[in-house]
Amino acid sequence: MFTSFQRLSAPFALAGLSSALLLSACNNGGGTAQNTETEGSSPASTNAASGAGGGKRYKIGFANLTEDIPFAVRVREGIEKAAKDAGNVDLVTADNKLDGATASANADNFITQGVQGVIEFQTDEKFGKSIMEKFNAKKIPVIAIDIPMPGATFFGVNNPVAGQMAGKGLGEWIKKNWNGQVDALIMLELPQSGPIPAARMKGQRDGLESVVGKIPENKVKHLDSKNTLEEARKLVSDTLTTLPNAKHIAIVCINDDTAAGAIAAAEAAGRKKQIAVVAVDASDRGREEIRKPGSPQIGSTASFPEKYGEKMMPVLIKALEGQKMPDKFYTDHVFLTKTNIDKYYPNDKK
Repeated sequence: MFTSFQRLSAPFALAGLSSALLLSACNNGGGTAQNTETEGSSPASTNAASGAGGGKRYKIGFANLTEDIPFAVRVREGIEKAAKDAGNVDLVTADNKLDGATASANADNFITQGVQGVIEFQTDEKFGKSIMEKFNAKKIPVIAIDIPMPGATFFGVNNPVAGQMAGKGLGEWIKKNWNGQVDALIMLELPQSGPIPAARMKGQRDGLESVVGKIPENKVKHLDSKNTLEEARKLVSDTLTTLPNAKHIAIVCINDDTAAGAIAAAEAAGRKKQIAVVAVDASDRGREEIRKPGSPQIGSTASFPEKYGEKMMPVLIKALEGQKMPDKFYTDHVFLTKTNIDKYYPNDKK
């Protein structure tokens, strides 16, 4: 059995164009559609077709959050592997580029391509309803990663649990190394993604306060990180200037990219030893930072994005075979620190 992978980078102008025009349209949108198949294979049809051995084939779309964040790249790689391992999946991929309008256009592309199921990883809560209306109209089952969409099955981080793991780990470090003192708490949040990721941030604060005690609101800085390293670095740099006397600054982050931005800002200000950082992510970037001697990143709650595909793909295939999908299911979580990181990711140094 074969698996074909098609990378979409921009909307198609019209359905039914020739393959040459279709490629041109994608190029005009800033990318190139790719269709890679093993020798002797044939393209998947719009409807489930008979594959080798008489089984049905399915065309499934995956729209990734972005290709600029390591976590999202690992998610895509895992989904591609799961599609290949399934043996009867033709995978069409797209990049949502952290943008709701792009995600909406990619949804149109998937419908034009005749996908039968979708895995959606998009960040803007405001676009979730309209995207789902498109898929619901075509009766296309959807799994939404990490950011819920109405009517889709949710898969991803158990945000309150993962957040509390990180916050408690931070609190225990502060209790041991700073005698429990917190002069300020910086929270690098992502409000545009709605209440579910907000629960990750609340979980981190709850976990921290369960160890060090209640932190007064006037010591808390809520910052909109935009989910990027660059924005986090700018915001933390500006915030540190408002905290000239703070020597024990706790920082909780939506992900490891924003944690990296916070660390870069503190380092530039000569205040790296005054911060202690955690996140929910444990991406490649985060694990590298945690391993550095003297790093202010105490740890990160792992969500194992490389395993997302193996958990989601069987559920979606069963839905295409007529079984009901659950309303939600979750990945596994472990809080990674210097002491246990090699146990879970022994191959990082190879």
